[in-house]
Amino acid sequence: MKKLPQKLAAAAAACLLAGSAFADIGTASVNDVTLNGSPADAFAYQAGWNPQAGPNGDTSGFGTTFDAFGTGSAWDLLGKKDGSTPFSTTGPLSFTLTGSGSSGTWTVTNTSATQNIQLDLVFALHAGNQGGAWLFDNQAIAAGQTLNGTWQMNWTVGNNGAHPDFSNATVFGRDMATTPVPEPATYGMLLAGLGLVGAIARRRRGE
Repeated sequence: MKKLPQKLAAAAAACLLAGSAFADIGTASVNDVTLNGSPADAFAYQAGWNPQAGPNGDTSGFGTTFDAFGTGSAWDLLGKKDGSTPFSTTGPLSFTLTGSGSSGTWTVTNTSATQNIQLDLVFALHAGNQGGAWLFDNQAIAAGQTLNGTWQMNWTVGNNGAHPDFSNATVFGRDMATTPVPEPATYGMLLAGLGLVGAIARRRRGE
């Protein structure tokens, strides 16, 4: 687990880098996408970038910006949504996105009933020939759990300062770790063991 100051510093650096490089960033920030009630840990923006480009997606828009939050290992494409079509996904995570224009909601669900998941999760949006990416660092998703989030695009297009309409969404992940959910029998053995320890302790106090 990374220290909070490091997270804040990296997030600030990502935002400053994006803001200094491209004039169209507007007021876009880590707060524009939330998950489970919390904003993203870092944000990256690039003009002319489509995260969905190519069969495996395009991570060049956030490139090495998010490396401070992980091992620097390769990103895996987890899902794509183009226009009004549903998300196409691979692996144990599934995604939904609702809304139109420049704001809406999204979800991520751990479809496994037996494995808890933790990973670095990137939610990327494309609109107005520009792309934004939001990182959720070390995001935990319990077996069968659905996390709800919101999204909005606050970058601008043209000289009138208008926000572009949604084009597509792409989700990437890395450093995915799974832990098994204890079976009911395991809980029973644990409770029995605790009961035995308590009985022994009471017996010793009575001697």
